[in-house]
Amino acid sequence: MKIASATAAALAMAVPVEAQDRPSVAPKNMQAIAPALAGYTDRVLFGDVWVRPELAPRDRSIVTLSVLIATGKTVQMAGHLGRGLDNGIKPSEVAGMVTQLAFYTGWPNAVSTLNEVEKVFAARHVDLKSLAAIPPATAPLPSSDSSRAATVEKTLVPIAPKYAQLTNEVVFADLWRRTDLSPRDRSLVTIAALSAGGDGDQLAFHIQRGLENGLTQAQIVEALTHLAFYAGWPKANAAIGVAGKVFARKEVAAMSDLQVIHPGQEPKPGPADYFTGSVTVVSPFKSTGDARLGGATVTFQPGAHTNWHTHPLGQLLIVTDGQGWVQVDGEAAKPIATGDTIFISPGVKHWHGAARDSVLTHVAVSEALDGTSVTWLEQVADELYNTL
Repeated sequence: MKIASATAAALAMAVPVEAQDRPSVAPKNMQAIAPALAGYTDRVLFGDVWVRPELAPRDRSIVTLSVLIATGKTVQMAGHLGRGLDNGIKPSEVAGMVTQLAFYTGWPNAVSTLNEVEKVFAARHVDLKSLAAIPPATAPLPSSDSSRAATVEKTLVPIAPKYAQLTNEVVFADLWRRTDLSPRDRSLVTIAALSAGGDGDQLAFHIQRGLENGLTQAQIVEALTHLAFYAGWPKANAAIGVAGKVFARKEVAAMSDLQVIHPGQEPKPGPADYFTGSVTVVSPFKSTGDARLGGATVTFQPGAHTNWHTHPLGQLLIVTDGQGWVQVDGEAAKPIATGDTIFISPGVKHWHGAARDSVLTHVAVSEALDGTSVTWLEQVADELYNTL
């Protein structure tokens, strides 16, 4: 008995006080048959994930309901639909979600869902007459939609002309422009459903469209994290992988083909692990696409210098101000000054920095090989530097 009491006390101490006071939301049979699952349900799913501020409760309900509809799990619909209505989803938006998902997960899922929706609406005395009016399809489409339509014309019309017509004229020109859901929410519904179904081929396009419709990267990632509990870890993991690739492409596309880096941007001190003395690194730059070029402007105060180091593809130094030194291992140090250009060959161990009585500023440029542009080594011995 003492052991059992001690174990219970330890478990109680491991759970926050507010979680202990919160009534369990786990079903009775779960508490009785799978108490560990009940603990995860109360402590992790509803005690942590559902209350995270990174995604509004309404959005979490949209994600959850979309997964349940997409995967045909109608037994869970009643409780989550009630929660969704409490979280601010309007009955007309529920109708919009079901209609949207009829196209993306099939008519049978939509019809089965409506049987459960009808029960919840009846219990809540929802006025169905308010749902009778069909609003016109007037919501704007993103500017990129013309490109999507052109792709459909090019790739689908020669093979399946009727399918292409339905895609352009019904799905995108009509369904996606309906105002019972905002474009943002329509994207959230679609992303959740495609993720739950493992439809990665379509997911990348809809994540990009979601960004265009107002979803943020953080909201999409949080939605996929939430979805893991309702569609399973493998589905969420695959969807997050697709999202990561879309975000990376977006970041590259956002960068202009021409970069102008102004002087003095993003100043940072040179790390003490790699430099001796006071060093400032400013105006870093990094190439995009397949290019591997990167660098920054580095200012060394008098006496400051780098550690020994190597660059897999060499390094270019352009001295813009002051005087200093550069030395290759095994050779005598060479003086450098304003206007000098120095190239150190790939893999050659060297150091560079300011003279004892002068500031030195240079632009340092190197290429990365397999993601690495520099390998830092030991400090330059004081007795070596002091002889210069």
